[in-house]
Amino acid sequence: MISPSKVSPASPADYPDFVRLFSELGVPEGPPSPERFAEWIVPHALVLRDGDAVIGYAWARPRGHLLHVAHVITDPAHRRRGVARTLMAAVAEQGRAAGFRRWRLNVEPDNAAARALYERCGMSVVLASVSMRIAWTDAARIEPVAGTVARPLAPADDARFEDALALSRGEASAYRAPAGRVLVGAEGPDGPVGVIAYDPTHAGAPLLRVRVPGHTRVLLNAIRPYAQPDHDSVNVLIGGDPALEAMLTASGAEAVMRVLRMEGDIPG
Repeated sequence: MISPSKVSPASPADYPDFVRLFSELGVPEGPPSPERFAEWIVPHALVLRDGDAVIGYAWARPRGHLLHVAHVITDPAHRRRGVARTLMAAVAEQGRAAGFRRWRLNVEPDNAAARALYERCGMSVVLASVSMRIAWTDAARIEPVAGTVARPLAPADDARFEDALALSRGEASAYRAPAGRVLVGAEGPDGPVGVIAYDPTHAGAPLLRVRVPGHTRVLLNAIRPYAQPDHDSVNVLIGGDPALEAMLTASGAEAVMRVLRMEGDIPG
């Protein structure tokens, strides 16, 4: 087993080990740049060392009132040594110290060992999500909803959109970070109807929430001008919305990765 004393805060110098471990996630996008790693991830990340070697890494960030455990990665050569369990315990301690009482994460449905660990950490499955890749040309096939307009959201807009779209307070600002990410909201005659967060650096949208599937069209149109010239598609994460998944599939999108969201109280 691993000693908790070997867990320490990450530093920018850990970037090569981060890149090595990041490949274990199996996500469609590549690792962030060294600058993004230092600015965005390092302040909330932990590493686990065996001597001088980094054998595990964890990153947890605020998502409104929840602590979102974004990454927990074990070096394949050091599995079955309690690496993930040690990191989760350290993240829980860090989260409680910051005032969080609940946490959540995403896990692949067939990763039985990870799911069992997270259940022991007080979490249970709350919904199924899917990451979908849709080409900008296919987005044009989505039937728009008349009278809907989209625009970048300012911090003063956050609470109104969070309340209307069942986001927790503070969640919009969390998705707006880091610098360079775009948060766009859509409104109809009766108020907010959708929101999307877009990161042009890897053409990913980690948040897409709409009242009805057709509201996606105006949101995708609004973020497209921010896309880098060599990005001909966008990956969107859809949580617990089978109707939206079906509509995007019919428009030409493909499912890239499926995950389960687990959530629960942080153990004391």
